[in-house]
Formats: sequence, C-alpha cells, structure tokens
Amino acid sequence: MIEVVDFREEYRKSWQKYVSDSPDSILSHLIEWKDIIEKGLGHSTEYSLALRDSQVAGVFPLARVKTWWGKKYLVSLPWIDYCGILADDSEVEKALMDHAIERAKSIGAEFVELRTETPGSLDLAHRTDKVTFLLKLDNDPEVIWKDVFNGKLRNQIRKSDKSGLTTDYGSLDSLDDFYAVFSYNMRDLGTPVWSKDHFKQILTLLPDNSKFILVKMNEKVIAAGLLLWYRGRYYVPSASSYREHIKLCPNHALYWRVIEDACREGGEYFDFGRSSKDSNTYRFKKQWMPDPVQLTWQYYLNRANEVPMINPSNPKYAKMIALWQKLPLWAANYLGPKVMRNFP
Repeated sequence: MIEVVDFREEYRKSWQKYVSDSPDSILSHLIEWKDIIEKGLGHSTEYSLALRDSQVAGVFPLARVKTWWGKKYLVSLPWIDYCGILADDSEVEKALMDHAIERAKSIGAEFVELRTETPGSLDLAHRTDKVTFLLKLDNDPEVIWKDVFNGKLRNQIRKSDKSGLTTDYGSLDSLDDFYAVFSYNMRDLGTPVWSKDHFKQILTLLPDNSKFILVKMNEKVIAAGLLLWYRGRYYVPSASSYREHIKLCPNHALYWRVIEDACREGGEYFDFGRSSKDSNTYRFKKQWMPDPVQLTWQYYLNRANEVPMINPSNPKYAKMIALWQKLPLWAANYLGPKVMRNFP
C-alpha cells in the first residue's frame, strides 16, 4: 500500500537518503532547494513523499507560485531547469501526482507543471518548445577541443585568450561581482532579475555544489556565471557579460574554463541548460553542441483551459520587455525580484 504524506522536518533525512540512493536523482531533487525557494524566491512549497511499507518510495518537489492578481500555480520547480517526480515505479509516480492534483484543486491552482528531462509514465498535457544541450565530457579536455568543437568555436575561445581575459572561481565573496554583471545584463534584455539573496541562499545552502566563475580583463570582472554540479553533471544556469566587451568572447572563456575543469575532475556531462528553440541562447549553445536534447514540460490543467506559455518569448510580453530595458539599473534591481515572484 502506498501512502503519500506532506513533507515535515522529521522526513528531511529520509528524503536526503532516498535522493542519495536513487540512480535517477538530479540536482533539483536535493532537499536544500526547498529552503532556497522559500528563502531566496519567497514561494511557499508543497513537497510530498510516497511511503510504501513505511519506507520512502518517491518524492515530489513542488512550489506554489502566487501572483499579484490572485493566480496560483504549482510548479516543479520554479527557476530550476527541470525537476519533476522521483519515484521507484509508475504506481508511486501516479500516487504522488494524484496527491498534487488534489492539492491543486483544494487551493484553486491554475495548473500543476512538471519540468521534466525524461517524462515518466503520466499521461498529461505537455509542451515541447524547450531543449537542452548535453556535452559528453572526457578526462582529457583536448579530446573535446579536437573532436567535438569546430574551427570557428576554437577560434572564438582562442580570441578570448589572446584578448588577455582570465578566469577565476569564487564563493560568497564573489556574489557582488557576479550580481553586478548579471543584473545589468538582465535589465538590458528586458527581463526582471532574481534577487541577490536568491543566489546567496544557493551558495550558502549548497556550498559543496555551487560557486561563481568570473571572467576578468585587467582585474575588472566583465562576465560571470553561477556554476552548479551534482553527480558528475555540471551546469551554468545563470551567466552574463557586459555587451561592450562581447567582441572579446568572454562567454567563450567562461564556458571553456568550466568544461576544461569538469573534464579534469572526472565529470560526465556539461549541461548547457534549457533554452527555447531558436532563441539567442539556443543559438549560442548550439555552437558548442549541435544536437539538442528534447525537454518536456507536463501539465495537469485544473482551472487553466490550455497549456500556458509563460515566458519572455511570448509576444504578449513584448511591450513590458521594451519598457523594462529603459529602467535605471537601480530601479530594475529593486523591482525585478518583486515582479519575478509572479512568474514560475
């Protein structure tokens, strides 16, 4: 018999052990994300566990996103590229999803959204406009350099080196440097920025799985990224550079340093993270790894009548983006986290 229970602190160690023991767990299943989402993003969470004979047989991380205008969404998980249910089998998966559906009905949520890398057995509405790029690593980075990268990409990486750019890693001591570049670039893109505290929580609560990487020109930081890793898989979910230095290829310096070091550390994959098909980030990542990997976002539609398209590429957000790009940086940084709380 399967029993689904809401997460309580007494289950923390059981959750951790289940995720640690499961060969299918990914970074976003770590219980620390519950605290990061609550403290850094300001969302309440709806985590649940499935118990079979009193033993954990599955976990489902969910967050409740509530908008200014009263809409509610249950998302697994906001900000993170992909998450979804981790379960022993399809029976457990269904039990966890049924529990989430009942929760959506009880709070009047528009939908339940599962951002999945590999869809399970659930028969749900879905969208397939998101992809990622997975670069298989080798212990010798020269193998990647010679056998995977084309001449154009190698030249761009060489250009960053000839331009005198250097790279370095940092922890919380580098938060201000990272956020200065990141928030500036987000404003220029017309996208509200996440709070500095969100990134502080990641570095604080996942100290063994996170750090910043900085690209410098004459000791000035001109590009920066957040690096995460788990079980041989490396991610840079947030990275930016100042546009006036883009001709020096600082982003290429950043990614190549991470890939080189991941290879030498015995990493299995570098995950370029989700992108909308044919977006600017999609085209940048395609230089490094030409074949995208399909992602599937699955939905239980409760009050919503159709699969939502809540992302900046939706044409209805064009006016908002244009206005945001004109904001002073201080205003964009102040308003950004407040606005982002409305979007999963």
